[in-house]
Amino acid sequence: MDMIVILLGLAMLLVLTLKKVPVVYAAAVSVIFIAVFSGLPVVKTVTGDYMAGFAGFVKAAWLMLLLGALLSTLMDVTGAASSIAAFILNKFGVKRAIPAIVIAGGLLTFGGVSSFVSCFALYPITLAVFRKANLPRYLIPATIGAGIFTWVTMLPGNPQIQNIIPSSYLPTNAMAAPVIGTVCGLFTLVLIIVYLTIEANRANKKGLGFEIDEETKNVLMKADEMEKSGKLPNVILSILPIIAIAVVLNVFHMDISVALLSGIVLCVILFFKNITGVRKILNVSVDSAARTIINASAIVAIGAVIKVAPGFNKIVDLILNFSHSGGNPLIIFGGATTLLCGLNASGMGGLSTTLSVLAEPFMAMGVNPDIMHRIGVIASVGLDSLPHSGGIVAVLAISGVSYKDGYKHLFITTVVITLLTLVLALIMGNIMYPIAG
Repeated sequence: MDMIVILLGLAMLLVLTLKKVPVVYAAAVSVIFIAVFSGLPVVKTVTGDYMAGFAGFVKAAWLMLLLGALLSTLMDVTGAASSIAAFILNKFGVKRAIPAIVIAGGLLTFGGVSSFVSCFALYPITLAVFRKANLPRYLIPATIGAGIFTWVTMLPGNPQIQNIIPSSYLPTNAMAAPVIGTVCGLFTLVLIIVYLTIEANRANKKGLGFEIDEETKNVLMKADEMEKSGKLPNVILSILPIIAIAVVLNVFHMDISVALLSGIVLCVILFFKNITGVRKILNVSVDSAARTIINASAIVAIGAVIKVAPGFNKIVDLILNFSHSGGNPLIIFGGATTLLCGLNASGMGGLSTTLSVLAEPFMAMGVNPDIMHRIGVIASVGLDSLPHSGGIVAVLAISGVSYKDGYKHLFITTVVITLLTLVLALIMGNIMYPIAG
């Protein structure tokens, strides 16, 4: 029963958000439900564990999100985003607009830029591309999310934390099981592009195109005016702030906040003549970052409550019992990882938990550590994209798209397709890395 309570609490969260109940209230209802039916002290759980998780996420992410929002706004108002969008459409055409964004997001992530920052960096570019290509805005979150959360994380050599964590528990490195990682990453990319292209064509047949609100209209109109007057920034200069972030992160190994600040400063220097309304830029950035951090914190903090609920420990115990049942170790490991990632609303948290429990006993059973590393990484990008994931909340909030309009497409691209990839990885893993006798 305790395990069912957690699942029902998460299901309630999904239903409420799809009914357009504000995320903060939906999260509170879910937390109270889990606390009540798990036998936890409600007030203490809400004011203690839940708020500790809420505050912890704010502390960890606020500065990064604020600077990311400022960079995004500057890329918008200076015309840099529109310049990059025009280049993408001129080089790849309308039919390849979505694949171009998905691949660009992956390259940004592979360059070491965190997924949250990538959301902010990609949104103004994606918005301009979708406007020029007349694509529906409800596909923006899935296009961005699929690019930065999924296929690229699976690739060998990827510097994101999920590909680094396994080496703390296993004698491996970021290049573990390179063939399986590459095949699965490309398999995921192809399925994502096929799905999003089908949805874009379906919207086109229904006469659904880009819808614009007043604020977006004003920003894009300014970019149009700059393009007509020849003031739109050169595309090479336009991508320099984003490149600067990756360089400061990976070459100079500076903090993400310093890297973002370098991109902002470079953006101001390069496009100073196009910057007007400084106070409005600052206000818009703060509003965007505040909305994102509050919604994300409200959702992420649910994981802190799930961890103290009796059902969580029972699920972990169940996984341990399965590991001794004589079943296929890779299947058990992959299933356990993706399940715990879903409960934690975190690929990083779920992967760490699974490895801490199963790494040593499974290696002792003869499971190759390289395939455990790669299966763990691939499994960590499946159920971690359920509605209570901070990344999902962020990409929807940044894009200004509701759960009802945007989550279906996020679910297909970041959950369904990645789970299919996990099945492929498990089949290949058992063939290429047979368990030692």
